[in-house]
This record gives sequence, structure tokens and C-alpha cells, in this order.
Amino acid sequence: MIKNINIVKSKFNRIKQNFFKTDLFENLEDNIQQQINNNIVYLNNEIPFLGYAYNDDYWLLTDIRLITNDFIIFLDDIEIINIPEIFDEGKGNSECESLEIVKKDSAVYTLKLERLTWYAIFNVLNFIIRH
Repeated sequence: MIKNINIVKSKFNRIKQNFFKTDLFENLEDNIQQQINNNIVYLNNEIPFLGYAYNDDYWLLTDIRLITNDFIIFLDDIEIINIPEIFDEGKGNSECESLEIVKKDSAVYTLKLERLTWYAIFNVLNFIIRH
């Protein structure tokens, strides 16, 4: 669980570039926020703060969980964030469109990303799991 999401928001804002579909939740267009909110049942006092949506794919980072159209992971359960597209598959930085999330129970999930956002999301998630 994130104790101070403002720190994470600031970190994202410092790293982010000209992303089209990935942004702080409060900055996403209202229809995108509604699209994401229509698919999620929030826990008590859960705060969404970073999101992405394109067509039927979406993910949302809250102060408690990472929620996608395919899976939900509690942040406290994340062990490692990997980038297999770059390190295993040899893709270039500009081609990377996913991260690998490894839970403490060794389950592995693929987080689909907007192209060119992997570096920012990788850094934010690593900051979260280390603090």
C-alpha cells in the first residue's frame, strides 16, 4: 500500500513525456475515467491515481492495487518488475509495450502499456515496491 500517493504522482510527472493514453487518473479525459470506473469495484478508501485506457485494454494503479482488464494484484504482493521485451526478446526501447509483474508467490503477469511509456511505469512500480 502506498502511504503518500503525492510522492508517486510527482515521480511520474518528472519522468513522463508526451504520453497519449497514460496519465494521472485525474488528468485522463472524463469518458476514459468513466470507462475504467465502470469496470472496477474499489475497496474502501482506495484512491486511483495513474491510469491507461485504449479500446478494451486498461489498467489502473491505485494506492492499494494494480488493476487491469485481465488481472488484479495487490501492490504489497509484487516482488519484481521485469522488462523481457527488451532484455530477453531484444526489442528496442521504442518498441517495448509491456512489463512483466512477478508476485511473491512466483505468479507472472504481463502489464500491457502504451508504447514509449515503459520507462516511466517501470520506475514508478519499482519505487512503489521498494518503499
